[in-house]
Amino acid sequence: MRGARSEWVSLVEAIEKDEVVSEIALRYLLSQLLNQADNFRRLALQTIENLTLFLEATVIDKGISLSLILRHINQSDYAARLMEIAMHSLMQAMQEYQVFPDSLLKPLSQMRSANKKHGNIGDIELLEDRQIVEAWDAKYGKSYLRDEIEELSEKLEVHPAVRKAGFVTSLEAERIDELMPRCHEIEEIFGISLEIVTFKEWVGLQFARTLAEETTTEQELASAWLIAYTESLAQRRREIAPIDEPCYQWLLKLNETLTIK
Repeated sequence: MRGARSEWVSLVEAIEKDEVVSEIALRYLLSQLLNQADNFRRLALQTIENLTLFLEATVIDKGISLSLILRHINQSDYAARLMEIAMHSLMQAMQEYQVFPDSLLKPLSQMRSANKKHGNIGDIELLEDRQIVEAWDAKYGKSYLRDEIEELSEKLEVHPAVRKAGFVTSLEAERIDELMPRCHEIEEIFGISLEIVTFKEWVGLQFARTLAEETTTEQELASAWLIAYTESLAQRRREIAPIDEPCYQWLLKLNETLTIK
């Protein structure tokens, strides 16, 4: 159980001892939940409005959007999840500009679901005919990927349609010379492209990929990325980004980041 565990136990014990009327306790809990929901909606609206003001007052490019999102990730709790959301948000923006018209971005998966049990290869996946053709796995705070590479090899055995897979790290990868021979071997066995890049490098690759399609400009993509990131955290994109983690603190920090002069 996450959250106020001791408080919940105390409440249950009080009800069992007839110290609290259960119906009154339930009504109180529901009223608090409604208040929290209202608070979240107000914060979400305020954050989106501040983003609009920020975009109107700033000439956005890749560097500015990357810097803002990185600052938010690194100053927030559960940064690993935020990195996944940031990557997925950029792919959302790319999909809006039809960068991969033959593929479909899979909705954001739940944290730690990129495993064989759930049929995933990575945190961010592109599908064609319901088959994974491209997958990226976010690795926040981890720089040595020997085990992850071997696990990927096992996953590829049941996903023959994959053409590209990769790991995106928040840190520079360690002992990369040791890992590359195995990566090349996997590429030859499965006929894929396998990459290990930092988050900054990955963002650069996706911007270059988008600009090569000539469907939008760097400024438009950078703005669309920030909008997708903010709206995802604000629970405005539940169909493509069903985030079940509590987003209130994330939005508070993002709102603060957007309003720093």
